[in-house]
Amino acid sequence: MDVRKAALKSLNKILYKNGSSDDILNYYSKQVLISSELKSLVAGVLRNKLTLDYFIANISDKKLKDLSNNVLNALRLAIYELEFLKTPDYAVLNSYVELIKRSDLKSGAFVNGVLRNFIRKRPEITFPDIEKDPVSAISIKYSHPEWLVERWLHNYGTDDTIKICKYNNLSSKLTIRVNTLNISKEDLKEFFKENEISFSDDRMVNDCLILHQKGDIKEIPGFKEGYWLVQSESSSLVSIVLDPKENEKILDLCSAPGGKTTHIADLMNNKGKIIAVDLNPKRLEKVKENCLRLGISSVEYQAADAKEYSHDEQFDRVLIDAPCSNTGVLAKRIDARWKKTKEDIKNLAKLQLEILNNAAKLVKQNGIIVYSTCSIEPEENQEVITKFLEENKDFKPDKIAPYLPWELSEDKGYFQILQSKQNIDGFFIARLKKI
Repeated sequence: MDVRKAALKSLNKILYKNGSSDDILNYYSKQVLISSELKSLVAGVLRNKLTLDYFIANISDKKLKDLSNNVLNALRLAIYELEFLKTPDYAVLNSYVELIKRSDLKSGAFVNGVLRNFIRKRPEITFPDIEKDPVSAISIKYSHPEWLVERWLHNYGTDDTIKICKYNNLSSKLTIRVNTLNISKEDLKEFFKENEISFSDDRMVNDCLILHQKGDIKEIPGFKEGYWLVQSESSSLVSIVLDPKENEKILDLCSAPGGKTTHIADLMNNKGKIIAVDLNPKRLEKVKENCLRLGISSVEYQAADAKEYSHDEQFDRVLIDAPCSNTGVLAKRIDARWKKTKEDIKNLAKLQLEILNNAAKLVKQNGIIVYSTCSIEPEENQEVITKFLEENKDFKPDKIAPYLPWELSEDKGYFQILQSKQNIDGFFIARLKKI
């Protein structure tokens, strides 16, 4: 299938049929010659959708709401190529006009006219003034919903908000964590050199590397052998903060897809017991697959609701990588910014506190709970911890600074990683001790 046709079909399903971007891109990737081109096109449009819509609204004589999904997405794709990829005008016009004409001859003429208008009038299109209207200006220029921009301006200020938006619009890097149960980091680096895999060392987290590789992850040398798995620096830090020891009993309450579960097993040298819990049995299968590939035998699997899970015994340590709004990982979750709402954050905070309160009953005295999210919203992070400590007087914040690669001016027992400050995915990590 032609890559532009596949991109158009993908966007229609992701944006208008609530499809998962990962699932849909995996499906259409098998139908094109170069899957990286498809993923680049679709991700580019999803990240820049609001900016592209602003351009279209400024040059079209029809309102966006009056355009069919097919035509609107074709225009987004075409203008993305023209504006961001600098694809030659003639190639873009010919391809997208012909693509639309196959299903709707009249719309082909409309698309042709809009694209020619854009090429001619682009120098005249300006963005709103950031001094007069910072919310609208940042929202349109960096393609983020206004409600998110407004929150971040309030919580982090203008400079950080712009940096966060810029980070979210970058192609996410491929960070991997070495599975030291099977190979050392130095040996893996030699293995990559022998197989001509380009990489750079990650100085932030000892067991991470950054791969400069495109294509199917499963075909990269070392994947099938269980030498490594995809996991970001921020995510890897969570298990490091948990600091599990050999022969301990660990509970991972929201374990799928298993990156942190397998990291815990690695840090314990596969000695001890980890119970991996997830609400979704299909997602729990992914944890099993990862453990099997990595040679991990210390994990048991239980499909259960984290806010109601119970066990006869108590655990040395409990990890809660809680369901969240994903606002720290919008660079990876390319469609998430268009599918989340203010209400989601309020509902998630309620759920997160329920899970944390349940975990309090499952940890031993002097045991540790680590709570993490890939969110940068205070309601899901600091405020959840504050409410939990108010309701659970037998817990206190535990020192987190010894486990982090940054100097902390004050150790509150939690840390908010920000895209704008640490230049990695946004994450929140808290370490709590039962007293």
